[in-house]
Amino acid sequence: MRPLCLNGATALLLAASQLGSAANVDWESHLEGYRNNLHNFGVFDGRRIAKPPPGLSKSRPVVDVNGKAIPDYDVIYEFDQLVDHDNASRGTFKMRYYHTWEYYREGGELFLTNITIPGAIAQATNGAVVLVEHRFYGKSQPFPDLSVDSLRFHTISQALQDFVYFAQIARLAMPGGDGERIRPDRSPWIFIGGSYSGGLAAYIMEQYPGVFWASYSSSGALQPKIDFWQYWSPIEQNLPANCTADVKAVVSLIDGVIDSGNQTRMTDIQTQFGLASLRTIAFLNTMNIPLRTWQTLQPASSRNSLIYPFCDALETQGTQIAGAEGWGAEIALPKLAELFRNIITSVCGGTTTQALQRCESLVPIGFNGTRYASTDVDSDERPWMWTLCNEAGWFQPGPANGGGIVSKHFNVQAWATFCSEAFPEAFTSSLTELQARVDATLQQYKGWNTMADRVFAVNGRRDPWLEVTLSATEANASSTALRPIYLTNGFHGSDIFHANAVVEPSIGEVWNQALTTFPQWVSDFNERQGSSASEVRINPFRLGVVVASAALAVTTIS
Repeated sequence: MRPLCLNGATALLLAASQLGSAANVDWESHLEGYRNNLHNFGVFDGRRIAKPPPGLSKSRPVVDVNGKAIPDYDVIYEFDQLVDHDNASRGTFKMRYYHTWEYYREGGELFLTNITIPGAIAQATNGAVVLVEHRFYGKSQPFPDLSVDSLRFHTISQALQDFVYFAQIARLAMPGGDGERIRPDRSPWIFIGGSYSGGLAAYIMEQYPGVFWASYSSSGALQPKIDFWQYWSPIEQNLPANCTADVKAVVSLIDGVIDSGNQTRMTDIQTQFGLASLRTIAFLNTMNIPLRTWQTLQPASSRNSLIYPFCDALETQGTQIAGAEGWGAEIALPKLAELFRNIITSVCGGTTTQALQRCESLVPIGFNGTRYASTDVDSDERPWMWTLCNEAGWFQPGPANGGGIVSKHFNVQAWATFCSEAFPEAFTSSLTELQARVDATLQQYKGWNTMADRVFAVNGRRDPWLEVTLSATEANASSTALRPIYLTNGFHGSDIFHANAVVEPSIGEVWNQALTTFPQWVSDFNERQGSSASEVRINPFRLGVVVASAALAVTTIS
């Protein structure tokens, strides 16, 4: 059975190692970890939920607070969700979800296991948990295909209304879950999301006041924008200084060659990398692959990423290690080219056009929207790209003026063309039209200007998505008692997992604050109701998803 695909990391709560040679590195295992991280980010992935955290499902019998056996964590439930919330006559589809009530006491909230922040809050408030799969991910499919006609019902608005509708009418397996006492007017529902669904966690409080009592937004991407060049800034700032210096030097050299129009020299450079068969824009995107693996880092596994062995190999030469200024472009270019040839040969079995084509399912080499043209419902990448092209933007070009770790020629226009290739029935390559779609999303959901109370926002200083969260420099958002905003020393969605709270004090402090704040907010709800009844629900992020996913969101584009 295919596991749940928790898109949008949505959870609804009710109440320099010394590497002498690049040839010594197992590049394939690092890339495999990268793919698994982006497409199965634990419970929260920014787009989807793939399965409960490793080792959780069968580690012990699941029992409730009275010691009575209850269903395992991996039991899948189904809910009849509306295909179109604006026209109920279109019928329903089966939306899947996980549900557990191991910490639930009657009159408590709704949450999951305590190795995640939702579960910890649930335990602190005697809550239960629901983790809902986002529409168009996993098996929660409104249609038998992912054609453009189908994807027109894959919008932020429909997703938000999915969660509202669920809270209003779902019947749950937990004690009392089939009655009116769990409805939002009598029990506090809490929405938890990370990455894409972290943005939903803020949007839903603003757009549907009175349904969810509070929300938790982890690395919430909530500011739609098409030119998200700042994605690369935390990576550039936190990479080893010598590695940053050399990548920037090589990118600057390549930008100069492109500016000069010297195609012979450009072909020579691509040949050194083993990528002569690629278009220039595809070559520039392929150069970004090691940098993108930064998003897979977490404090509890801080070097578990392709980027560190990559930098180690780039910055070592025999027994020498480059200083903070790096080797400079003259030395760094051939070293970087050798690294790419080794990685591609290791993973793809060679650098020929045929080898690169065979390898496309393993590593995203190139930059071509037709890679996402398949309408098969087993694809999680196509619906995520639809969200980016149709509503959110969040494209990651290089800085327009150059001088960064990503080429200035890898620009927003390239992304507009990419969208037209992936969805030719829906979009042209017009940058003006793309900007208009994203501007409409910003106008509808307000981005940084969301002002709803009881949104608990947590972001990471080392997260590439930082500059579209409430902690962005441009956001200028103030933290208040009713909308606390925390900036940890974490990465993307780091605060969700207890393992990160153990090793990173700033995340541990967020856990302490959350386990104080949410019980208090639940108590505030109960006082307003003049009752002790309360329930909290979680909706996992594809983050969330989590649907969501991304983790994050998915950032691997080819």
